[in-house]
Amino acid sequence: MILAALALAATPAPTPEAAIAAIYAPFRQADMRDAAWERAIFTPRLKALIAKWRAVTPSDEVDDLSDFDWLCQCQDWDAGGLHERIIARRVLLPARRVISVQLGKAPGRRETLRFVLERVGGRWLVDDIFASGFRGGLRASLFRTTAADIALRKHR
Repeated sequence: MILAALALAATPAPTPEAAIAAIYAPFRQADMRDAAWERAIFTPRLKALIAKWRAVTPSDEVDDLSDFDWLCQCQDWDAGGLHERIIARRVLLPARRVISVQLGKAPGRRETLRFVLERVGGRWLVDDIFASGFRGGLRASLFRTTAADIALRKHR
């Protein structure tokens, strides 16, 4: 089961829908420990912003982006208890899509995320995420949090 989920996550996603399924497949495993920002699901442009943020993230405390999982917008989940459902699709460009996903977490608790996916080298990768934990989107949150972390370092 674990190997099947890892294989699904490592397989290039031929469609945006397959990319979403691969993003959430590891959440069905009780031993998933990878932070969202460590996964190979982001465009090179977004990975560069993540690397800049990680380079200045405080090691002795959490900042606005490191205290929750970006993909479930939560700190904890039960394996098998997180269910994703695509509720909308929009074509922006031939190689760019917005996919809206509704997550069922706890009974009666839902979270909606909008993924901006881009086809890069035959794979659909995440270029931005809009959700309750990201004011203005993940990209904007990375810029804002990186700047805050740099300012914090200067004042220590």
